[in-house]
Amino acid sequence: MSTRPTTPASPKNAKVKSPVPGIPMFGCEHVQLLLSQGQEVMNSSIAHYKMILRGIFDSTPIVPQTSTNQEGRPITSLTSNYLCLQCPTTVTEEDRLRHGTKKSHRFYVDSRSGSLYCQICDDLVWDPTLEELRVRKIGTGSFSDFYALENTNGYTAANILSGFWISEKKAFENLVTTREQDAHEFFQFLAEELHERNGDGKRPEIGSEHSCNCIIHQTFYGKMQTTTTCQNCKGTTNTVQSFLDLSLGLDTLMQRKAKKTGQKAPVLTLNDCLDEEYVKFDKCEYRCHSCSSTQQAKRYTSIKRLPNVLSIQLKRFEYKQGRHDRAASKIDHTVQFPLQLNMLPYTNRGRSRDNRETLELERSCMYDLLSVIVHVGEIETGHYVSYCRVGDQTANGKSRM
Repeated sequence: MSTRPTTPASPKNAKVKSPVPGIPMFGCEHVQLLLSQGQEVMNSSIAHYKMILRGIFDSTPIVPQTSTNQEGRPITSLTSNYLCLQCPTTVTEEDRLRHGTKKSHRFYVDSRSGSLYCQICDDLVWDPTLEELRVRKIGTGSFSDFYALENTNGYTAANILSGFWISEKKAFENLVTTREQDAHEFFQFLAEELHERNGDGKRPEIGSEHSCNCIIHQTFYGKMQTTTTCQNCKGTTNTVQSFLDLSLGLDTLMQRKAKKTGQKAPVLTLNDCLDEEYVKFDKCEYRCHSCSSTQQAKRYTSIKRLPNVLSIQLKRFEYKQGRHDRAASKIDHTVQFPLQLNMLPYTNRGRSRDNRETLELERSCMYDLLSVIVHVGEIETGHYVSYCRVGDQTANGKSRM
């Protein structure tokens, strides 16, 4: 007796990701209109988006980076192309508007990142349904249940960043919200997470001298020393702590220099900011063990050990008194910085160096500028623009956090 032929299963209907409090259901109102036209349009749009992601992340990079010009000739670009979500067309940034006007197509996928671009918004948009597919694809190479996996294989930048970004342990709870995030905070989070997974497993504690031989500590971590001198007995105490980056304040320095020069917007340099933190001393009250009483003291901070890669953050925010409470605002004042930075004056050896060894010390404390990250926008929103040196040339790339 022959078996009854089975009926092919109907394709599974795509669904919009269930709403989550505090997170919009759609990337923008235009994506909402697209995905609300009916089940057939939703199925085809999501299926096409998956196919585009496979082409970006599974194929050789040259494929999504290649488009066809008006003469029908293939052109390979180093910058992002845009893959139309509504038809199988790849266009350059210059041809994107022309294609959209001709075909009335408004949605594209960035050929490098797989991010969704809305022509009407003229910006990349974060849509929960499509973004989940993109993150799964980046993290695992497939559209399987990424969130069920305990870890991802490999150490590509995409795997590390996507895996940490949706980590239920930290980033998912602390960073992933509808608000835009701070690049400095994410850098600290990423470095600490990499240390915990590849180092001694202990979280670096603020204010402690943490020693570890993992790649993150060898690359980014240094040590600073705070010296306190009792003005009564002249006794000194030293405390040492590890640092991932140097945070330099602008608010107080800018006000002091404006008062001194009489200029509303005085010129500030990176060395001015470093001098303020690591050359000058401040006065404080100090419990001296030798005197067994509280005494006036002088305190200064210097760098005991410089890292191989030095990261410096400028604190570009200040708090101003409003009508009801203090509100944070962004400091847009220009700070000039050199292409080469001599850090010797800010080290404890630089304070007491012998002139005979000055030249050798300066060579070991000289840094070449590798990259600069600039925030464009207001304190609550905006874009980060990164300028990076590649060989002897510079390149810039934009990313939204």
